[in-house]
Amino acid sequence: MKPAWKFAFLPLFTTLGACQAPAGPGAPPRQVRSVGYGSVTVYPDYAELTVDADFTRPKLKDAVAEVQAVVDQVLVLSKRYAPGPNEVRVSSTSSNKEFDYVKGKEVFLGFNSSQSVTVRVNDLRRLSPFLEELLATRISRIKDLGYGHSRADSLHREAAALALTDATKTADKMCTALHVRRGAVLEASDGSNSESSDGWDRPRTNIQLYSKGFGGRGFKTSPELLRFSSTCNLASALE
Repeated sequence: MKPAWKFAFLPLFTTLGACQAPAGPGAPPRQVRSVGYGSVTVYPDYAELTVDADFTRPKLKDAVAEVQAVVDQVLVLSKRYAPGPNEVRVSSTSSNKEFDYVKGKEVFLGFNSSQSVTVRVNDLRRLSPFLEELLATRISRIKDLGYGHSRADSLHREAAALALTDATKTADKMCTALHVRRGAVLEASDGSNSESSDGWDRPRTNIQLYSKGFGGRGFKTSPELLRFSSTCNLASALE
């Protein structure tokens, strides 16, 4: 396991509430508002992917049998690389008639059967050999290959705590500059998110297999760093 790096981002901006003369009874208290940022960056400690078996044959029983044979192979491999009790999930089998349009006419192609196996690999050193063995089978595709961290909830909380500390320090600096004292916290809100180093919206990897030729975006097995970040908006009374 590679070490984790933790960063506390400096505040990008702050806003100061009104600092009027002492207000009368019932008036909102004088306050100072600040924004803080926190971030925890870590190396992923697991990968998750879904393997599909999908075949169309003239007879439904043949399509189902072919899917089952491939899924059985995948399960044997998966148990070797993901031996935990909850690391392999199997979907139910789906079967349908498959049609295509040829010269504007609907043509029956056969019966389609499909099934998926989702696997979580907790030892990233074993991901590459696992993928190699999967590609040696007759699977149809590998999809949703992504990375995560088993302590994600804890890392979210760490980022939120860093953001709160940063917002508090910012408020104290503002009060010092104004020669006033910061009082009780009136309101604090945070927003957390997790993202890879190049953006959380980056799509997960999907690999189509056409007679063992690669389709789709291709894939790489070197995971990127995960960043858990939070923003804290703090409102504090002025004494």
